[in-house]
Amino acid sequence: MAEHVGPVMSPPGASPAESSRPEMPLEDGRWHNYESNPIPWWVALAWLSFFAFGIVYLLKSMIP
Repeated sequence: MAEHVGPVMSPPGASPAESSRPEMPLEDGRWHNYESNPIPWWVALAWLSFFAFGIVYLLKSMIP
């Protein structure tokens, strides 16, 4: 496991946007590592329930 080396910062005198460019190495030779963060299963279930309720509500309101 890699040791914690501190926050990702732009070089002194550079724009703060410099630290958000993944193609540029930082002054200490590190690169940006982007990691995906999948949503929890219960968030997906909440959205699925929301859309299912919306579809059922729409269909029931269209039937006289």
